[in-house]
Amino acid sequence: MGTERQELNTQISNSQIDFDCENGDLVVEDLLDRVERAGGRNALAVAIEQHLATNAHNNQAQGGYYKDVFVQCVNLWKTNDKIRQSVVDPCLGKMAAELAGVDGVRLYHDQSLVKQPWANPTNWHVDNPSDPFHSRQSIMLWAALDEATLQNECLYFLPGTLRTSSFDVAVIGNLGEAKVDSLLDCYPGWAGIEPVAVEVKAGGGIFISGMIAHAACPNMTIHPRRVLAMLFMPCGSVYNGQPAALPAKYAAKLAVGELLDDDEHLPLLYATG
Repeated sequence: MGTERQELNTQISNSQIDFDCENGDLVVEDLLDRVERAGGRNALAVAIEQHLATNAHNNQAQGGYYKDVFVQCVNLWKTNDKIRQSVVDPCLGKMAAELAGVDGVRLYHDQSLVKQPWANPTNWHVDNPSDPFHSRQSIMLWAALDEATLQNECLYFLPGTLRTSSFDVAVIGNLGEAKVDSLLDCYPGWAGIEPVAVEVKAGGGIFISGMIAHAACPNMTIHPRRVLAMLFMPCGSVYNGQPAALPAKYAAKLAVGELLDDDEHLPLLYATG
């Protein structure tokens, strides 16, 4: 994300693919080098400022509890060239496709996830049920621009839930306006699963299944914890009737069951053949 584009650590082994398929989350250390992540923090700050000024898709205008969970701005790649250079990257698309076991992926959207000092916790939730497509091969890259620790809001996962989660149960309580464990009311069988904390060094990333339950604690430090997330959609996905983060004008033209393949809004990152 810096001025000078650096090589990424984009090699994925068969054992990593197997681990991701089994567990639903895979840490890739040193995904971004020092120059890349330092430039990324600066680029993300600029992109967020631009985005908030345009009243584009973000959570800060909503007020209340949710705006203090994190600063979330969606589709920064459309308004900031440096972010675009980073997220519309065929190397990342190839990694996501290999881990998900699909022939190709499109970028559904990117988003900032900045936990400010003393930010509120993030409820247990599963991502893909809220997306405009349903796929057990949906996958997200959570790229850490700062070290994510137990103190400043690393992610927690409920192992195995990617196999028992349902498309019918979406986010409960808007990621903050209900109990942290509200999702477990819909999945009582998950109540006995011990959460696993996943810390990540700055420059590392976590590839996360769109069907695994995850959450985060408050940021109990005086420093922001900055993440740029990229949500990938398997090629061939179809519209399920939920606009979610799709541009309103694009979603209005879609019929349920229609192929999601608009290159303007959902750029193709990688495809075999």
